Amino acid sequence: MLATLAAIVLSAAIVSAQGPVTNRMPATTLRGTIVEVTCFRQQGAATVSSPEQIACAKQRVAADGRLGILTEGDGLFQITGAFAANKFAKVTPFIGQRVDLSGAEVVISNNYDYKNFDAEKIAVVKGK
Repeated sequence: MLATLAAIVLSAAIVSAQGPVTNRMPATTLRGTIVEVTCFRQQGAATVSSPEQIACAKQRVAADGRLGILTEGDGLFQITGAFAANKFAKVTPFIGQRVDLSGAEVVISNNYDYKNFDAEKIAVVKGK
């Protein structure tokens, strides 16, 4: 319990301590599954759409967790910018779903642990 509380406090500090965007890549669309970063790291890629990982993600986001997109080829990107506002309110309904996320990869001055994606539009992928 103490470790969980420490992780929550640390992740909140990490998100609030992010520096300014220092570089913006060209606009692109990433295809992948919306995940919560800590739940994904604990439970793995094989269960990103499972009820257990989705429940974990919703609980973590409510406690200042971080959402990202596990892409089909480029790995995990943390979602930043306007889509990270209000505890990821625009993205939370898509947790565990396969989506196309349009925007741009960005470099944040003091972030060395995750690639970041400044999302502008999200759409559920239909079919396989």
